[in-house]
Amino acid sequence: MENPSQHHRNATDRRESIIIALRAEGFLSTADLTRKLGVSHMTVRRDLQHLEQTGQARMVYGGASLSPPVLHDSGRWVGSSAVDEARIAKCAATLVDEASTIGIDAGQLGYEIARALPDQFNGTVVTNSIPVIQLLMSRPRPPRVVGLGGELLPDSYAFVGASTVAAIDRVRVDTVFLAIDGLDDRGAYAHSDGQASVKRAWLNVARRTVIVARHTCFDDSAPLLLGPLSRFSAFATDRRPPKAVERALVQRGVTLLVTEEGHGDPAPGTNGAEHVRSSVPSNGFGS
Repeated sequence: MENPSQHHRNATDRRESIIIALRAEGFLSTADLTRKLGVSHMTVRRDLQHLEQTGQARMVYGGASLSPPVLHDSGRWVGSSAVDEARIAKCAATLVDEASTIGIDAGQLGYEIARALPDQFNGTVVTNSIPVIQLLMSRPRPPRVVGLGGELLPDSYAFVGASTVAAIDRVRVDTVFLAIDGLDDRGAYAHSDGQASVKRAWLNVARRTVIVARHTCFDDSAPLLLGPLSRFSAFATDRRPPKAVERALVQRGVTLLVTEEGHGDPAPGTNGAEHVRSSVPSNGFGS
């Protein structure tokens, strides 16, 4: 029987209390919330379902955590379950070895790659993204996670700056998944100095670099060059690049992974992607 406490009798009050508690703790089990609120297990589940539907919290195994931040700038996050980003990430995650050490960049595509890691992944994840850390640590069997500190950007919950670059310089990863803003036949680009310095640092410590982006990157005017195409091992996106860009990728041995043109469900047996490979080795990923 529910505790008739005046403080938590109102659903709005209860849900506000849940969000305040999650901000303080990061994760709370259903049992913890039942005890704190003095209500039944089913009432807590209904409250959590409401908070998840409104994007304020995320139900995970055994309880709840805060939802990742939702950004609204052009070309940025449009929601934690954006279809294009999820498909790109699922495609890119097929390149992960189950016991490897991987780096995951900040932003929605980084978050979606973390979501796409197989349940059996038991390697190490290095990241500068708080949402990625929260997501992975909420798994029933979380992998080893190494968080990179620095200056925290409040809009993306990502660490950037000189301290983050220094932290990256002290690690080594097998594969890094790098979100980019722009791509042409010369190379990949980022919008800001803070982003660019961190992404360039990732490039220097990874044996392989997988770049990920939506097709809008082909028209994006991001000005800061991260590196030439020859620095990258693979590129996952939702539509085929313009012919000049695709030709340049092939010539430089970059494995191109394209989801089903951004429309419909993946064809059977394709893992959600069309593989467009060069006639030369693809920087360690094979054919």
